Amino acid sequence: MQKGSYYIVNFDQKSQPPLKISVHRFWRRLPRQQRTTIIGSLFLLLLVFIYVVYYKHSTKSIEDIPYEQHLSVINKEKETWPKKQLQENQLSTARTFSTPTNDRQIAVRDGMRHAWKAYRTYAWGYDELEPISKTPSVWFGLGCTIVDAIDTLYIMNMTEEYNQAREWIKTSFNVDSTSVDKYNSHFEITIRLLGGLLSIYHLTMDEIFLKRATELGDRLLLNFNSLTGLPYTEINLKQNITNPSPPTSELSTAEVGTVQLEMRDLSRITGDKKYENAADKSAATLHNQAKNDGLVSIAINSATGKFSGPIVTFGARGDSYYEYLLKQWLQTGQKRPSNQKHSNFFPDGVQQHLWRRAYPKEFYFVGELMDMTTFSPKMDHLACFLAGNMALGWNFHRSLTHLFDMAKNLTETCYQMYAQQPTGLSPEIAYFNIDPNSTKSSIIIHEGDTHNLLRPEVVESLYYMYHLTGDKIYQDWGWKIFQAFEKYSRIDNGYTTIGDVRNKSNVQPRNKMESFFLAETLKYLYLLFDTTNLFPFNQWVFNTEAHPLPIYSN
Repeated sequence: MQKGSYYIVNFDQKSQPPLKISVHRFWRRLPRQQRTTIIGSLFLLLLVFIYVVYYKHSTKSIEDIPYEQHLSVINKEKETWPKKQLQENQLSTARTFSTPTNDRQIAVRDGMRHAWKAYRTYAWGYDELEPISKTPSVWFGLGCTIVDAIDTLYIMNMTEEYNQAREWIKTSFNVDSTSVDKYNSHFEITIRLLGGLLSIYHLTMDEIFLKRATELGDRLLLNFNSLTGLPYTEINLKQNITNPSPPTSELSTAEVGTVQLEMRDLSRITGDKKYENAADKSAATLHNQAKNDGLVSIAINSATGKFSGPIVTFGARGDSYYEYLLKQWLQTGQKRPSNQKHSNFFPDGVQQHLWRRAYPKEFYFVGELMDMTTFSPKMDHLACFLAGNMALGWNFHRSLTHLFDMAKNLTETCYQMYAQQPTGLSPEIAYFNIDPNSTKSSIIIHEGDTHNLLRPEVVESLYYMYHLTGDKIYQDWGWKIFQAFEKYSRIDNGYTTIGDVRNKSNVQPRNKMESFFLAETLKYLYLLFDTTNLFPFNQWVFNTEAHPLPIYSN
């Protein structure tokens, strides 16, 4: 053996000790520095092995995992779809729309032009118009009426007005402006602004709208950074900070359950899965909670993600949570079993716990549970979306004929909330007589509930019912509602909400033109009066602000 050699084992000599002893002596005779190097290298190899095994497991496709388990497997890091998949999922051509085809559509478009002209004159760049005082109303600081209504302008082929709106969005929509340096509703920004930008992008394929939607979506994404994945209720877009709720606070179920369509669509058109991952995580939290035959409370705990509180309603604070159960399933190509499960299940809960008949007229309606058991014969105008939602669900499950029957009956009741009033306009809330021996009328209006806010839910359901059945009675009902708006809500400078639908001589104008009147009510009326369905139900789904988004194949 040469001097200085580290090889101490001579395998040619039979007299050498056993191998394990020689290895031991070999190890002991190594210099300390070299032993340290070997140990470090082995440890590094072990870490690499663990990482490879873990990474292979953790990056298993979310599509291969039951939807209820998404909460624990969603990757928070940026992911992208293959370019081929993105192209397959994304609509690649702009849509064009013709001028109105009949007198009713022309009348609705004239109403839209009247509302837009007033807003353009007195509130341009601000969020909404106060039409009586002819002053602007500030809310988000992001030109809400412009962004909310631009797809309505485009669908109605109002070229000049559309170009005005596009130019403002291009040059003045700014999430860093001082006007947005305040806390605003995450839910309202999502459905009105993000939804509006996504919709008009799909209709035009104009990159400026995608750019603005991405800028806004990146800010909103911060609000999902909670322990449960449920978004915080408020966000300051300029400061890019959230307004976390106290650990014991309750969130509105509708608000946290009505942001998934928009975030998922943003992922599909950008190819960046981070938005959809946030949507999936929040949806999984909602789906994993206990429910009563599919029904849930209107409140949910911000820290635990568990439903809390005694009230179940399809009106305020509960409505669009149920709406998005069905629409998320449709949006993802009917491939999400969890959404299908819950969207199929809650109508049964409605039928068991909330469905009643009013007397003496045969008006069927959806009431409320006040302590999860005590029934209240109260129905918000907001709840009238349910008729169209059930009709849409029936369209994809034709064997569930009870869904269509319920949709038909509820649509008629919701229309009667208009027809039974002297002005032909519905109150915000109605109560129903469920005592067959009572002499009261079927629909009862309480003081404090007599106002009309230009809401869209009834004409929304009329739109679905007409295009699913072809029955022109729904168009006729919609025309009567529009004429009532023209008579009692239209003023010289736009349209206004009113305070008393019972008093034809004094409707008590309230000096407010909601952005959703342009974005939803007039849009649904215009689509209702078209002889063909401009947005086939197997290709498009509307968000809760009536912004059409495409249905994807997966």
